[in-house]
Amino acid sequence: MAKKVPAKIEANRPFNTVNNLLDKLSAYKNLRSSKIFYIVLIIAGLMLLAIYKKNWFIAATVNGSPVTNLELQIRLNKQFRTQTLNQLINEKIILGEAAKNNAVASDAEVNNKISQIETQLGGAQSLDSLLSQQGQTRESIRQQIKLQLSIEKLYANEATISAEEVSAFIEQNKEQLQATDSAGQEKEAAEAIRNQKLSQLFSQKFQELKTKAKVQTF
Repeated sequence: MAKKVPAKIEANRPFNTVNNLLDKLSAYKNLRSSKIFYIVLIIAGLMLLAIYKKNWFIAATVNGSPVTNLELQIRLNKQFRTQTLNQLINEKIILGEAAKNNAVASDAEVNNKISQIETQLGGAQSLDSLLSQQGQTRESIRQQIKLQLSIEKLYANEATISAEEVSAFIEQNKEQLQATDSAGQEKEAAEAIRNQKLSQLFSQKFQELKTKAKVQTF
């Protein structure tokens, strides 16, 4: 025969249930507000990342021993930081001066130059293959071309070429020229002379720009 629950207890049962729920909710809130809760949450998150995103932490393993991305970045930073930083500083100086003189190469000009290179190499795949062999990407070559074209635009008016210079260059370098017709040789010679002058101008002007630039390294 089942025990009869006293009426008073039966009447208080809903309140007891509610109180139990409130107590549990209060305990949950206290847990959430504690440091332990967040520490556990962070650890769990890191464990999940370690399992499902291993490549974020490990670059390679050697006989089961990991090479971490942190180790890799520290080594790269030690070896190449100064060189890469100087390169970025130089680019900022050049593009800053080009911007002052409205001489920054546009995306259209960069794309046009890349198309010319692709044509010379025999197509886009040939360029991609060459870049891969050299450890470069499309983005890196775009940046280099943008820089080169900006320098050309910046000093183009100072790199003037005379007909006498072209004739003398053809005479001295006739065997090295690829073009066989007169017009082609003149164009090739003019481009070579122009590049030489731009290189000399840039070397001289850039030293002046770098001396004037306010550069702080950290």
